[in-house]
Amino acid sequence: MTLKILKITDGRAGHITITDGVIEAIKQNYDVEIVPLDIKLRFKILLQILKHIINYAWFDYMFKKNKNILKIFYKNLDFPKQHIDLIVSTGGDTSFVNILFSRYLQVKNIYCSQLRGLNPSYFHLIISRKNLGIKNSIYMDVVPTGIKANHIDMMIETFCSKHHIKKEDKYFVLLIGGNGGGYSYTEDDYQTLVHSFMSIVKQNKAKALITTSRRTGSGHEKSLEKLLSNYSKDIAYNVYFGQNPEKVVAVYLELGSVIFVTEESGSMITESLLCKKPVFTLSPKNIKEQKQYKLFLDDLAEKQRINRITIENNLLNLDLDKFVFKYIEKQPIEELSEKLQPFLKEII
Repeated sequence: MTLKILKITDGRAGHITITDGVIEAIKQNYDVEIVPLDIKLRFKILLQILKHIINYAWFDYMFKKNKNILKIFYKNLDFPKQHIDLIVSTGGDTSFVNILFSRYLQVKNIYCSQLRGLNPSYFHLIISRKNLGIKNSIYMDVVPTGIKANHIDMMIETFCSKHHIKKEDKYFVLLIGGNGGGYSYTEDDYQTLVHSFMSIVKQNKAKALITTSRRTGSGHEKSLEKLLSNYSKDIAYNVYFGQNPEKVVAVYLELGSVIFVTEESGSMITESLLCKKPVFTLSPKNIKEQKQYKLFLDDLAEKQRINRITIENNLLNLDLDKFVFKYIEKQPIEELSEKLQPFLKEII
């Protein structure tokens, strides 16, 4: 049997790779046909409205009576014209489309993200980095991503050839995020981060691979570009995502020997862990801790998957050889494939 999976995405690279990872885990045992649906929330505040009204039966009634009502909240919303067996999505922006399409199409759904106050019964299966302790959830220490090894090899060859980069050289990776999830970065944070990181690169006779992200913002990117211009000889390649949204993270992680990633991005941290290399997470001074995310980071630190460092602490004092890391033993796609079996048997 071929499973027709409605893959709902919000355009965010980290969310897409996790959704792809879940689908790859399903593919270990089933033939799959993907029906893509790329959506875009019109305004962030609409999530709070949806969170409130989705609990009421009248909204279900209104939606079934006129399915286009959801287009008030989302752009690019089209209903699948073929039979669907399963819905998969990642990220809060996709959650309500996932729920309502599951109800409307009367099919099971998988959701990969924090619930953020949503009733877990809205989903047939939740894949979480937190042990929710409920029957319809799967706990994953590290969630899988859908990037295949052979595809990575080709990406690396193309990247290195295009930018005259030698694969055998030593590279330190810096993945720069920005404000979000309770984390707030100042100009001082970024300045300290750049100078400290580049000093470590020089001390270890390495080259830097650097990218900002969608969260960094144009103002901070301009400042970072000016700061990093002083270190051009020590940078193998850098990307300013707001100016040129080049997707280089997967290639960077394969080429790098040590990974530094700003701490607000769970998806960037997760993707880094899959490479089984030292991962240092970097946090600013200003953090409003979110309980569930703190538990996720504390768990990784306790298991020695990551080492957490504050940006204000002088990174120059880091003796990289003194840190101990325990890498994941089993590939997340294999682990998730096994855990999905009881759930998928209900569909077949």
